[in-house]
Amino acid sequence: MEKLTTGKDKNIVQPSSVKECMMVTMEYTVKTIDPSGKTNQMPPTTCSFVYGVDAQYKSVEAAIRDKSPGERVVVRVPPEEIFGAYDKGLVRELPRCDYRQERLRPGKMYREIRKKSLVQFMVREVRDDVIVADFNDPNAGTLAEFDIIIKDVREATRSEMAPSCSR
Repeated sequence: MEKLTTGKDKNIVQPSSVKECMMVTMEYTVKTIDPSGKTNQMPPTTCSFVYGVDAQYKSVEAAIRDKSPGERVVVRVPPEEIFGAYDKGLVRELPRCDYRQERLRPGKMYREIRKKSLVQFMVREVRDDVIVADFNDPNAGTLAEFDIIIKDVREATRSEMAPSCSR
């Protein structure tokens, strides 16, 4: 809480707003929308993080900045911030004979270890002599809509200031 003093020296307590180095607790729901328009709604979740220290989606950080407890914000996170944009250049025709035939099923992921590396792609089509392979992330092109309610904002403690991956 930030204290403000009026001209008559009365203390008025005003809630803190989201800014750098503040511990933020928020409740949110996420709705994802894939390129075909199919939606998926996740159940409500609560999380806490130090703003500007713990990594969040850039769109979410921008939308909640300067918000106070009780405020609600809805923000769309573009595909580029989540799974990446769908890239048609990552769809290729490959010689069918180079792959294990029993694993080539349209609409299924093909996975094989080759030269100590994982080869993975979505099989789009199986033709007589070629397969159409899609190397995009299966969720590429999906966007998310966050419905966020700020629950609490306070100064982060010294131990909370370390990024969550190092705690």
